[in-house]
Amino acid sequence: MDRGYKRRMAISLRGTLDPLSWESEFFRLQSAKLTLDDSTGDVTAQALAAYALVQVKVAADQLPTLDALSALGFRLAEGETDVCIDVVAQDSALAAGRPAVPEEIHDVVAIARQAFHLSRFRAPWYQPDDSARFYAMWAEKAVLGTFDHLCLWAEDQGKDAGFVTLRKLSTDEARIGLLAVRPECQGRGVGRILMAAAKQWCAEQGVSRLHVATQTGNLAALNLYLASGGKITRAAYWLYR
Repeated sequence: MDRGYKRRMAISLRGTLDPLSWESEFFRLQSAKLTLDDSTGDVTAQALAAYALVQVKVAADQLPTLDALSALGFRLAEGETDVCIDVVAQDSALAAGRPAVPEEIHDVVAIARQAFHLSRFRAPWYQPDDSARFYAMWAEKAVLGTFDHLCLWAEDQGKDAGFVTLRKLSTDEARIGLLAVRPECQGRGVGRILMAAAKQWCAEQGVSRLHVATQTGNLAALNLYLASGGKITRAAYWLYR
């Protein structure tokens, strides 16, 4: 690709850079999010260079935009697939999960630290332990109800075998934050139990649509959500510079 073509591609991008204060502090990496918007000014290499890391999420079908971002030095971090699951009143009869309590944070965090090895918080952009630290904090906050609203346990053979966190978005929508199964309990259908517990909670709350996102490469999770009645609503890519 010649330099003139790269320059034209870069000029064609418009958007705004928003500093990510929390992420910058947590990861000790000065970070910003690029929001693409044709009504704003051009995205320039000079503005991007003010941050150690700039992230942007782009719909998978926006190929010219992806090309333009590549010309500005962005690289693919991961793919993300969004799924929406319809919840009906009858789902209130599904098996309910047991809410995790603060005394169980250590156990929830231990599972979270191991479960999310497929993550966009990975090398070469982040440190080896950053992903585990991030999801451990997310799980802890879910138990405390300070980010996601709650964390539900699912049992297998009388033992807490995995958890799912949930956040109510509006009167009729909710989102799964994290879903994780103990390594020794995988392959026993615990994921299906967790999805049933999530749908049961949503039905009790009057929620009719349950959203969840997963890495495009996480086929086990994607198949679980589709088997639970979900439909793919969006595919996107996370890119970093």
